[in-house]
Amino acid sequence: MKLNAKKVIVFTRSLCLALAACGISLGTQAQNLLQKEISIAFHKEKLDAALKKLEAQSGITIGFDASSTRGFNTAELNFNRQRLDKILTELLQGTDLGYKAVNNYLIISNKGLGSVSGRVIDEENGQPVFGATVKIAQSGAITDEEGRFTLRVAEGNYQAEISSIGYTKKVIEDVKVIENKPLNLNITMKRSKGQLSTVVITSSVRKESIASLFTQQKNAAMLSDGISAEQISATPDKHIGETLKRITGVSTNDNKRVVVRGIAERYNVTLLDGSVLPSTDVQDRDFEYNLIPSNLIDNVIVAKSVTPDMPFGFGGGAVQINTKAIPSRSFTTFSAGISVNNRVFNKDIYGYARGKYDFLGLNDKSRNVIPGNLQPLSDYNPRLPDEQNPISAAEVGAQNKSIGGLERLGARMYNGMPSQNYQLSMGRSYLVGKKKENRFGFVGSLSYRNTQSNDYISEIRRGQWSQRPTNYDDPKDINTGNTYGFNTTVGLLLNTGYRSKNHQITIHNIYTRMFDDKFNRYKGWSHENPKNSSNLYPDIQEDDRPKFVTLLQNKISGKHQVKPVTIKWSFARAMLSSLETDAVSALLKGREYGNKAPFYEYSPGAASEPGFGILHRDRYNYEEENLSGTFSAAVPFKLGSTQHSFKVGGNFLSKHANYKWNILPIVTADYTHKYNIIPIQEWGDYMTMDNPTKDIFYYPANFSLNEFEGKSINKAFYAMFDQKLLPNLRVVWGVRADHFKLDTLKNAASSKEDLTRVVMFDDSLEWYILPSANITFTPVKDFNIRASYSKSVVRPGLMENARFSRYNPSWGSVLKTNGVVSTLITNYDAKLEWFPGAGEIVSAGYFYKYFDKPAEFYRDDPYNNGSGLIVVTNSDWAKVHGWEFELRKSLGFIAQSSKILRDIYINGNLTLQHSVVRARNRHIFTDAEGKDSITYTYLKYPRALFGQVPVLYNLGIRYMGEKLGVNVVFNHTGYKTFITGSDPNLVEYERPRDQLDAQLSYNLLKGKLQAKFNISNILDAPFRFFINDHTTYEYKPGMEDAKNWPKNAEWQDVYRYKWGFSEKYEKGYIGTNGDSDIMQNIGDRNTFTRYTGTSFSFSLSYNF
Repeated sequence: MKLNAKKVIVFTRSLCLALAACGISLGTQAQNLLQKEISIAFHKEKLDAALKKLEAQSGITIGFDASSTRGFNTAELNFNRQRLDKILTELLQGTDLGYKAVNNYLIISNKGLGSVSGRVIDEENGQPVFGATVKIAQSGAITDEEGRFTLRVAEGNYQAEISSIGYTKKVIEDVKVIENKPLNLNITMKRSKGQLSTVVITSSVRKESIASLFTQQKNAAMLSDGISAEQISATPDKHIGETLKRITGVSTNDNKRVVVRGIAERYNVTLLDGSVLPSTDVQDRDFEYNLIPSNLIDNVIVAKSVTPDMPFGFGGGAVQINTKAIPSRSFTTFSAGISVNNRVFNKDIYGYARGKYDFLGLNDKSRNVIPGNLQPLSDYNPRLPDEQNPISAAEVGAQNKSIGGLERLGARMYNGMPSQNYQLSMGRSYLVGKKKENRFGFVGSLSYRNTQSNDYISEIRRGQWSQRPTNYDDPKDINTGNTYGFNTTVGLLLNTGYRSKNHQITIHNIYTRMFDDKFNRYKGWSHENPKNSSNLYPDIQEDDRPKFVTLLQNKISGKHQVKPVTIKWSFARAMLSSLETDAVSALLKGREYGNKAPFYEYSPGAASEPGFGILHRDRYNYEEENLSGTFSAAVPFKLGSTQHSFKVGGNFLSKHANYKWNILPIVTADYTHKYNIIPIQEWGDYMTMDNPTKDIFYYPANFSLNEFEGKSINKAFYAMFDQKLLPNLRVVWGVRADHFKLDTLKNAASSKEDLTRVVMFDDSLEWYILPSANITFTPVKDFNIRASYSKSVVRPGLMENARFSRYNPSWGSVLKTNGVVSTLITNYDAKLEWFPGAGEIVSAGYFYKYFDKPAEFYRDDPYNNGSGLIVVTNSDWAKVHGWEFELRKSLGFIAQSSKILRDIYINGNLTLQHSVVRARNRHIFTDAEGKDSITYTYLKYPRALFGQVPVLYNLGIRYMGEKLGVNVVFNHTGYKTFITGSDPNLVEYERPRDQLDAQLSYNLLKGKLQAKFNISNILDAPFRFFINDHTTYEYKPGMEDAKNWPKNAEWQDVYRYKWGFSEKYEKGYIGTNGDSDIMQNIGDRNTFTRYTGTSFSFSLSYNF
């Protein structure tokens, strides 16, 4: 496997170097040739004679076709020590000829043609401008009803002139047309008032690309923020999870899971090309955005307010990912890149044996070692003879043999390799029909990315791990480790469509295959067994989770103009498969041999109880299928002189999921065994069960081999008006009726503790009536005043009411659910938006949300052992309010004549938010007939909402030159409530974190070849978590005796923070606590600190 990896890396490096060397060498030769200086004069002579004179004078061979120069004469020209490129430019002016340097020759030929295509839209309302004239040089085109145009012009640098009746003329500068290379040009037009025909607005190609996204945002009915493909390409982000944190009010967990407005990921919905994506986390309602490479994306828009036609509810935002669809031009692009992380490259990377095809994201079956139809051994006792057991020892031995695969177990070292990525994209566009008025096209893309990671965990003191050193000054009493990652993602996109004057059919297909292997290896002492004289050596906990994830989405949609009615429809299917196969969890004890220590050994668990063990092999298989559809019909009408529309429609979403697990503890009944000195790969020789009291065997219980199955149907109907009550006042309002039904077909427990646990889904209300209204007032051009009100409902995910629970190694705790019901959310928003120029925005907004029954992640300690559990359950209510600000502005206003300043943009956004929650405790009462009922007690004192981030901001500066591009972005995330709880000693926070990224790009070969150099996470800032330790607070006066506590006393009734301490992080000091004379740290407890390293990447992209 090392050899294969090295071959791939060598190939990647060679390819990047070859492309770069080719571009640099060719460019250098041509540049030297054209920089030669000579003196020469021309006296109104024929062009072919002038070229021959130039050839003789310069000594450079000039090739040309005499027929192409016929009919052209030179002007009176005189050059004194002028560069050859300047002479040729003057000489060929007024002709359709161009020159090209090839090695040591000059070629004169007709200029090659390039295509320019795009769309012209109304800046005020975002609608297409029909009949606009687009002129470049001597070529012109008229836009169709969709505002689209295509024209072909000779290679060169031009100005594009766009005009239309009722609009101010616009001139786009620096339109570079390259032979056989398509250029996409989307244009916004401003309506003219009165006699403004002499006014001309000047812009640039790149400004217009970003401006078109802001125009969509400005004219959308709902409040939204977004990022365009052009902006995405200027960041070092590998996937959408890294990109989303650049958007106002958006933060991420592990650069994958998205939090909008400080509201946790379960309250955000993800739509790919308009269809809801299934959750990729079995125990949480969430989508892992690292499945979607950022280079497949056209734009990402985060909707933050609701309109009745938006499918399915959300509380934070609807993340709308749009892939490239019908192209307006043909293109072919190939890119390759390599990335080096300072914590990975040439470092030791631990892991179990890899598969032959892990680099391809394929399963070579080496991990498919757990067969189906295994027999549980809940009633099997190896110490009893066969006649007293329901299954014989020989049958147990045969079952052991059927499993196999032990040879891949055991940690081994690999050499950390650079990450690599490739993408081939192709788009084709054809004008069809008798008059060539219709368009057919497709976009295809194949992408590959392999990434290795090494997250250094400098400290872990959460969950089952010891909370503090036994002796504060013992430098060896630490819990630390690493999370090693190996990820291969292959993406395939194929979109096609047909568009005529009144009809459009589009088909979107995306397939993503991801192999993701997270190997956690932590070393330290547990909470139950801290370091002491009889426990000198730390334990090692290994957790290997190789997972194959497949996402397939197919969607067909249509738009039909049956005047005056506009009909839209869609049908989609999304299938998610997540196979975690041969996942291994092992606890290794350190022992002393021959005065040398510690030696670490794998050891089987004790056969004391089925389903339990310190070493087990597991298989988890999750399958989900989503079927969805939408239909709408909209009809415009007039009331007096004002335009309005009425729209009705509906949608449905059907989900069906199945989750199967096999948990196989490896145990022995021999308490004096010596298997710890036998390599784990050889244990299969001792699994015959010829000697049941001595041999090793797999010991699954009934709950170890079980499954969950559930399905849900969500359907809705809506009616809405889009009314232009005044020329500058727009109101979009309506109502939505939403119905939801969840059926749990199978709901088995996965552990002994969960066998008696009651999960009750008490969603008695299936129908919700959800009104909404969005008001946009535009007192002056390019300035919006927005206000919105809406109600939305977030339904529970299929697995959120499962009795399944599982240990999370990073949290050091088991995660389970107590049952989750629907959350009804009331939303209020207000926003001011100013769009001072193309691609520029200044905005400020306020939002308020009320959550009825928000679901949160609680840490609970029901067994009072200090380890605790993470439980998903509903609180009573939550209120969230906050402010959002955004700025994107060119520095051209400083000096309009400075092209450099016009190409420099500063941008930033800031989000300030606050939340309060009323929590509740659930109590289950079982009556004499065995029926369960639920009662609640409500906590008096409010706290912050789970996932809340009070402060978020992004800052950036970008230079967008013709060839050179520079982009520096800074992201800050403030304090975050990571896990909540009823006691501050259980609530875990994440400390503020800063991230600085930079990109340097350069265009070569007339823009066909683009090189990018990225540095991400320059500061290597850690992710740091903490808990307000019990040493930071004290009894309130008179509360030392529990007899004085009020009934149902809460923490705030009894305790207060000591002087100098608060909910924020305070490191504290070394001292004694209370009556104890033991020196210890008096301060907040660092629970988890993770470093991910700094990455340096280089990529080349070539446009054919």
